[in-house]
Amino acid sequence: MLREAMQHASRPMERRDLGAVAAMFATAFRGGRIAPGLEAYLERFCFGHPQTSPEVGSRVYESETGELSAAILCVPLRFRVEGQPVTARLLCNFMAVGETGARGAACLSRYFRAKRHDFLFSDTASDASATHWKTGGGRIMPIQSLEWCRVFRPVSASARNLHRFLRGEAEALVLAPLSLLDKAARRRRPLLVADMPDGVSVQEVGATQFLVEARPMLGRFSVHPDWDPSEFAWLSQMVEANPALGPLRFSLIRDATGASIGTAAYCGTGQGRASVLNLICLEGRERESVAALLADFDRQGYCEARGATQPFLMRALQAHRHMSFRHRGFFCIAGRMPALHRALDQDLVYAEGLSSETWSRLLTDF
Repeated sequence: MLREAMQHASRPMERRDLGAVAAMFATAFRGGRIAPGLEAYLERFCFGHPQTSPEVGSRVYESETGELSAAILCVPLRFRVEGQPVTARLLCNFMAVGETGARGAACLSRYFRAKRHDFLFSDTASDASATHWKTGGGRIMPIQSLEWCRVFRPVSASARNLHRFLRGEAEALVLAPLSLLDKAARRRRPLLVADMPDGVSVQEVGATQFLVEARPMLGRFSVHPDWDPSEFAWLSQMVEANPALGPLRFSLIRDATGASIGTAAYCGTGQGRASVLNLICLEGRERESVAALLADFDRQGYCEARGATQPFLMRALQAHRHMSFRHRGFFCIAGRMPALHRALDQDLVYAEGLSSETWSRLLTDF
């Protein structure tokens, strides 16, 4: 009996499983259609991270017939928990198919119980997945489960959201004629315009300077990403490989003295959407940082900006007109580390943007 149970339990995903996992993904999320390039992307996603190993990688369930019927895709990410280096596991697509899929999903859920791992999290869990998280000892973070949206040009933003697959030249051709309508709307409703705070400026910088400025600002959180060079380079490459987001860009926010008060990483181009991955600032400089970044997006001509909410940013975000919030997927965290739970109780966990699933093409493509 023990030998049989071992043969039909969850195990680390291997490269030989890529074809089966691609088919499972297509069945679970895309109506059975396997898009070109999906298998190659899955290999990069599941095995390309510099810290990937069987112990911290993706996991599958193999049925009695030898077929894969469930899987959870995982990305290892380096974090600091009260200064201690920890490898967290970002749990992404949770899928199950076929007659044994329910059994496989249950098996994987048991494996990922909080008491067995230091630090697990997901920022895009479905309602069903969130139930598995709670059953396994995890916690759901309601504020981090929201997305904020600030509209600058409502006509273009509405058109883009109705035709969300527009990209590049097609997007520009559709949105360009709408600019006159947006100009009229902004004259009629001046609060659509985002003004730069007095004495504050925003400068585009490279990835190296972003890291230099962002790391000290992350110190306000007792749990935050480590962003060592190899991991940050891989994450940046994965963002750049997502055509739905646009180029990855970094900004530095300075006050009147020239001192850095905030940093941001975002994607976007043209008249479309600015997708904010990370907005990090000094404690007490949230209002200026949020206002300055929004004003810079408005100046560049974006029709809207979106990003994940964080407790430390909520008041600054809510101070803006034409700001809305919506549910984007449950943000769930689990783990056996007492320091992790202390940080959760005090809203001192930062795990967003580059250190989340936001950049994945499995969300926006294929």
